[in-house]
Amino acid sequence: MFKKLLVKARDARWLWDMFGPIYNRQIYNAIFELYDHISLNIDVDTDSQILDIGTGRGYMALQLAAHFPMTSVVGIDFSPMQIRAAERLRKKMDVGNCRYQRGNAMEIPFIEDHFAAVVSVGSIKHWPDPQKGVSEMRRVLAPGGWAVISETDKEVSDEALRRFMARFKAWYLWNLLLSWGLRHIIFGESYSQQEIVAFFKAAGFKNIQMQNIGTCPYVIVKAQK
Repeated sequence: MFKKLLVKARDARWLWDMFGPIYNRQIYNAIFELYDHISLNIDVDTDSQILDIGTGRGYMALQLAAHFPMTSVVGIDFSPMQIRAAERLRKKMDVGNCRYQRGNAMEIPFIEDHFAAVVSVGSIKHWPDPQKGVSEMRRVLAPGGWAVISETDKEVSDEALRRFMARFKAWYLWNLLLSWGLRHIIFGESYSQQEIVAFFKAAGFKNIQMQNIGTCPYVIVKAQK
């Protein structure tokens, strides 16, 4: 019962409004290689548009904007506090080809066939209906475009989780509590690579590819419309 309440709180908007910016600063230090990997492995033409779903503080969107300076990147998140934090960071970094707006993965606020690529990092585990969210990704993706979902690996080994935990440098995170929370609330209540592949298949994607990077225990699944 206690675990279910924690998972429910993990996915609640009020929690992300209150603590999202703090969490995102910590997680960036742990997974910055993941953002690099994804931005380097997406193929888009110039003058196209890219969508980042569950953008949080906007790190993935900013990385995509930097890597593809001739594109326009949009980051959406259901938390208004996260959007404000992302916009402050965008202004601080003086990035002009990126913007943020409120949006929900269950009803992505764009017309069909709109984006050359759609990306989501660390977000699908929070979606109330992940299959609907993946279908929404396909709806707004242009024909031939690529979608990428990366998420904490439900099947992460204890050793990989310990290495990952060592990347968190916050004095207020007690190791035993952090270890339990990562194992049971973040990773344990997430998805495996095969489960995400199944979501892509059910949504009608093709050319499904599975990727991993050794330094970060996240699954990466890439597929084409």
